[in-house]
Amino acid sequence: MKFARIFVLAIAVAAGIIAFRMVMMSGGKPETVAVQEPVTAQSKAQVLVAKKDIGLGGKLVLDDMAWADWPEDAIPFGAVTKQVNPAAEEEYAGRIARAPIFAGEPIRPERLINTDKGFMSAILPKGKRAIAVGVEAETTAGGFILPGDKVDLILTRKSDTGAISETILENIRVLAIDTTTAGEQEQKNLNPKRTATLELTLSQSEIVAQSQQIGTISLALRSAQDSADDAVAEDSRRRGVSYVKYGVTSGAGTQ
Repeated sequence: MKFARIFVLAIAVAAGIIAFRMVMMSGGKPETVAVQEPVTAQSKAQVLVAKKDIGLGGKLVLDDMAWADWPEDAIPFGAVTKQVNPAAEEEYAGRIARAPIFAGEPIRPERLINTDKGFMSAILPKGKRAIAVGVEAETTAGGFILPGDKVDLILTRKSDTGAISETILENIRVLAIDTTTAGEQEQKNLNPKRTATLELTLSQSEIVAQSQQIGTISLALRSAQDSADDAVAEDSRRRGVSYVKYGVTSGAGTQ
């Protein structure tokens, strides 16, 4: 009887040793099962966007706008959502863009004009004036100046020694060529004997008006990289235009 007990004990010890060796050979760690967390769909909203590029002065029509899915946590400030204003397309149709809007860009109400006044007065920033200048192709960078470009104004006038040219204004925005604005361009360049409408301050308007009486104004096209609204004039030594008022000669400095 004692022998049987010893035999059973030996078998149990041997089984334990075999089990221990098997665990050690498998790395000693229990197998782990990776549990994949369920992926939750990101909440989206429908945002009113432009279907195509809309230039300055362009009038919106229904075909220019569409609703697009947009992540709710990335909706730009001021964008119009369908949840807030489902009738936005009909509401904004007929309004005028006061700044360029690019295809796929959310449409913001503050960039649109809804007015019964003249278009030019509507797009003019506060404190600015619009004045027309007669130009010809040879005085406008070969005819490639378009609405929305920035230019320098060069006055050429006769003197006792010949002709004198001087830059009178720099970094001036062209609002329109004849009656064509940046949002209504149908031609590639500026044809001869046309009128350029410029965006000026009141004092700049006076300089241009006086300059047209004493000489010819040429428009020099500025590089796009040199046309920022806060661009600094390259040469601050411009003397401006001398004119006579009430018999006294004065100077109108460059702005």
